[in-house]
Amino acid sequence: MCETPVTAAEHMHHGGLMTTTGTTGIAALTRRTGTSFSLALAREFGRGGVFRFEEVDFPATLTHEPTRRFLSETGLPEDGGIFALDTELPLRTLTEYYAHACDYGDGFRFLPPSLPSDADHLIRLGSLLDGNSLLVHGTTGEILHWNDWTTTLRPLNADVATLAFALWLLHRRTTPGAVAGIEPA
Repeated sequence: MCETPVTAAEHMHHGGLMTTTGTTGIAALTRRTGTSFSLALAREFGRGGVFRFEEVDFPATLTHEPTRRFLSETGLPEDGGIFALDTELPLRTLTEYYAHACDYGDGFRFLPPSLPSDADHLIRLGSLLDGNSLLVHGTTGEILHWNDWTTTLRPLNADVATLAFALWLLHRRTTPGAVAGIEPA
């Protein structure tokens, strides 16, 4: 089955907004390509390159059901180029993450002087190339960017499906040989 690549312009033309609860974006992509987004991720990042979480991996504060379902059924790329998923331990809240870092070192050179007030509901997914963290809000499913140097928290994506699509799109755009009808080796 041959996939038709989707450019950023096409994505924006077809609605541009994707959510785990909506039907635009990923649903439009799968209708046009005849494949599931889960399969598209696996094709792009390789069979072992997409990590799916199990129920035991979720902290109790991850109550947003669409996020839990997406992370367990579709998953996220382990190495999305600009993003590296935490897969060594079960997902941890920001509070648990820094407590573990203090207890075991975890290679940190710097620990933030303070955490956001809702750090117990912010679950760390992984890190960006610049060392900052991507978090998911356990109640809303929103993806947030956390800078521990400046202790700033900013909204980044609507949800994990949007994050996965952005990583997929960036990878396709930067992978040599990702031309219409030609799959990278």
